[in-house]
Amino acid sequence: MNALKKIGNIILIIFGIVLILLCADLLTNKTLNKSYNALNNSDRQAIDEICAVIGLFDKEEGNSDVWNAVYNPANTGCVIIHDYGIVRGYCYVINTTLPANIFSQKIDMPDDFSDINVYRMAMCTPYLLQTLSPSFEEGHIDINDNSLYAVKYDISTVKYSGADSLKDSYVKNTFRDATATPDAPNAQVDLKFIINEENTALTGLQYRIIDELLATDDKDTADELLCQYVLVRDYQASKYPDFEKQQERVELVAGREQYVYYTVSKLTDNGYTYFDKETSDSITFYSAYHYLCTGSYGSDIGKYFSEEGCIYTGAALSEVLNKFEIVPDWKRKLDNSTTGDFVSQYSLIKDYCKTKNYKDMTLNDIKRSYNYEELLSMAKALTKGNAGE
Repeated sequence: MNALKKIGNIILIIFGIVLILLCADLLTNKTLNKSYNALNNSDRQAIDEICAVIGLFDKEEGNSDVWNAVYNPANTGCVIIHDYGIVRGYCYVINTTLPANIFSQKIDMPDDFSDINVYRMAMCTPYLLQTLSPSFEEGHIDINDNSLYAVKYDISTVKYSGADSLKDSYVKNTFRDATATPDAPNAQVDLKFIINEENTALTGLQYRIIDELLATDDKDTADELLCQYVLVRDYQASKYPDFEKQQERVELVAGREQYVYYTVSKLTDNGYTYFDKETSDSITFYSAYHYLCTGSYGSDIGKYFSEEGCIYTGAALSEVLNKFEIVPDWKRKLDNSTTGDFVSQYSLIKDYCKTKNYKDMTLNDIKRSYNYEELLSMAKALTKGNAGE
């Protein structure tokens, strides 16, 4: 009997401690640091990044510089979570409206962001308990009948950042699913890029041309470069037609998402470009090709060329379409792309080049212009370590 009584007392003590902690959590959240200026620096910076992106957009009209049909964070709430490693800090629900309850405390925001709702949530908020797990990094959470994208940030380990800053993190990640295209063809990667000397070098040649396209502002020069690009890519596709179809799918679906990250980054002066800053602050497509061929990337080069590289080229081709306005209403045409009526960035450019007169252009001339022998030499070095890829 005494043993049962002791166990009961222990249970009551544990229950009392838990109850005290829960009450302390709710009371602290409701009474302390209720204004933006009272938050810690990391939380303020994280909220700043989100609000700066949202501030670019009109709730009804979006932002025509980005991609209205698929991306308007002014209509998309999110959750950001301060990650301290084995424990997490507060969660903040941003840009949605929550009913008054014991778990949420609305933060008094500065005038610049006064129209954006920010709520700090108590640690014991039931629908946020899953984020207490160290394994939770990002995903959707149902809040107030809305599925909101949630992401953890950690300024000390720069988990989502390129250089001790949250800037790249939120441009790249927080509204990722807002850019998804429900009616677009599946971008699933089924085929692996065949690593041989010619196929790899031809991709490097395309990368050289893309760099020139991104660097020039001259429309006539761009027209010639586009026709060079189409000629090289069509030749490659004649040998690997199945992979070309996959490449266009990935460029359409995932490449446009990457283009949105890049465009929003430019508008917020965050400096994010096509490639993660693995080798330097300024990475060209050619320098990325060199990086890959030297073996610096790692062993799974085939996966890079099959998927990640296609994402970057899709983003770059989107920028070219926007920069030179060569195809009227090109975003709408891509928005309407379906499995039955497929349109991609590349197919629009290819159709455009059919109207240009560069019949004297040859593949050998293009190879000479871009030092193809050097690209081929790098491809040879790569294939030695990736036989059978």
